[in-house]
Amino acid sequence: TTENPNSLSGPEILGLPTGNVIVLRQKEKQGGVMIALSPAAPRAVAGLFVCLAALGGCGGGGTQVASDRDLVTSNIDTSDRVYAADRVLQIDVSMDPDEYDAMRAEGRSFPSVFAGCWAEFPGYSHYRADVTIDGESFPDVDIRKKGFLGSLSSARPSIKLNFDTHAPGRRLESLERLTLNNDRQDPSHTHQCIVYDMFRDYGLAAPRCNFAQVSVNGQDLGIYSNVEAVKKHFLRRNYSNPDGNLYEAQVADFGDFTKVNFQVKSNELTNDRSDLDRVVEALRVGETNLVDQLRQIVDLEQFISFWAMETVTGHWDGAAGNANNFLIYHEPDADRFHHLPWGTDGAMALGHPFRPNGIPLYRYTLIPSRLYTIAEQRERYHARVLDILDNVWDATELHGAVDRIRDLTGTPEGRMRQTRRFIDEQETRLRSAVAGDIPQTEYTKSDRPTVCNDRAVTTVSGSFIDGQGSFQFIDADSNTIVVPAHAFAPEDQETNVEMNAYADIDGVEYFMAINIEGVDFGSEQVLLQGVSTTLQIYSTATGDWETVGIAGNGRIDFEESPQIGVAPSYSFSAPFWLRLPGERF
Repeated sequence: TTENPNSLSGPEILGLPTGNVIVLRQKEKQGGVMIALSPAAPRAVAGLFVCLAALGGCGGGGTQVASDRDLVTSNIDTSDRVYAADRVLQIDVSMDPDEYDAMRAEGRSFPSVFAGCWAEFPGYSHYRADVTIDGESFPDVDIRKKGFLGSLSSARPSIKLNFDTHAPGRRLESLERLTLNNDRQDPSHTHQCIVYDMFRDYGLAAPRCNFAQVSVNGQDLGIYSNVEAVKKHFLRRNYSNPDGNLYEAQVADFGDFTKVNFQVKSNELTNDRSDLDRVVEALRVGETNLVDQLRQIVDLEQFISFWAMETVTGHWDGAAGNANNFLIYHEPDADRFHHLPWGTDGAMALGHPFRPNGIPLYRYTLIPSRLYTIAEQRERYHARVLDILDNVWDATELHGAVDRIRDLTGTPEGRMRQTRRFIDEQETRLRSAVAGDIPQTEYTKSDRPTVCNDRAVTTVSGSFIDGQGSFQFIDADSNTIVVPAHAFAPEDQETNVEMNAYADIDGVEYFMAINIEGVDFGSEQVLLQGVSTTLQIYSTATGDWETVGIAGNGRIDFEESPQIGVAPSYSFSAPFWLRLPGERF
């Protein structure tokens, strides 16, 4: 068989006809039948047992089967076991060490993103691994890295596992895949599971979530959030018709140019993206007809609830706050788009790093921005925010959820401060904002094409021996700026380690800040990646301290393992995004 009959809890082998071709298994206490077939199963015999699995006859014109993958079926869904709230999965990954090093080094860089070249990232490579989950072995599993920028880490990469790729029909319970997020933006491990629970508590579709202790090649990487993948299995559980078009937003909106940033996640070979065009067209109309036009293609009731929940949960990096980290599903039966939350590790935030005066009532993208200008729709949104605060938000229960996660994952209480402060302050802030007591600046995403302009990407390098040395970078005029500097000994921090250098050249000050992910500090080679390990240079050349540029996708080589409190000896080289006059992040 393609599956081990003993992999299920207490299975009873009901029949084993034709050698090892077909196995029927009664799943203990579930009352369902699991049928597993090998790729060698005769199609006629396979069709018979598919009929048995459906507990129905095979009358009429017979059973049509597209592929062997279609034959692996079950009439029960046991995936809730994987996401049990009190469960921490133990996931051990074993893969070729060289391939693991290659995988963890992949990802977009600050220079490529700020230069508008992020869409040119070719995508993550797929590798093979042997995986053990709570003692159950899954050989030859497809594995790849995941993440856009903020969650990238070479020391603790977020990963996706697919059990089906190399063994069609294989499942963990009923699941084809797992998504394991490293919580790089949330050392408390609280944001994702709590936020997704709040969405579901308000009747909105959202991923299930719990936790996993992950190791790769024997190295313990710590606690990850185990977040349900928004794929076919999710769509079947949440919608009457799971065959519609699914998109993931990556800095995307419903504009002529920004619509291209919706990444197709289903029906890849048949989707012509024309359903996105219908939303774009609806948003062209004037205020009088906007709502009537928009509700023909977007479920506005669902969207306003979704928008309000993003607001209440402080999900600044979502649809309304940052045109990012959300999905849309075009449900075929109703012919309407539904919005889905994603990437909530940065949620439960009291501020916004890019639009500090645009909080807490987000309306950055076209749909919320247009609706907010219509008094009736603005009041509906405000009322929905207040309804969530009245009926879902409960500070005592939220603190209890934080306590549970802290105890379950062994996370120190000190890492819970930001989450607890959010819980204590968010309701008051939102009620004040709805009452008009908090002035806001409205930011609206520009509908313009993403143009890759790498003219601002140069290079930066440097070296230090016992804290003495220099760094240099290429400026906008192609001149090499050499800065003799003193590198300070790194100081201990809770999650990250800072390793800085300073120089004063004829009254012009330079400051180089290197931020290293704590779990990576001590290695003799550290990769610059995402916002986990960064190198930034600041200067007073124009009078005030301003950013000169940010490096990415390079590396730092230490003469020997660095230590806290010891002047470092190291060298580095990396692409460098140069902040030109008039340009901003």
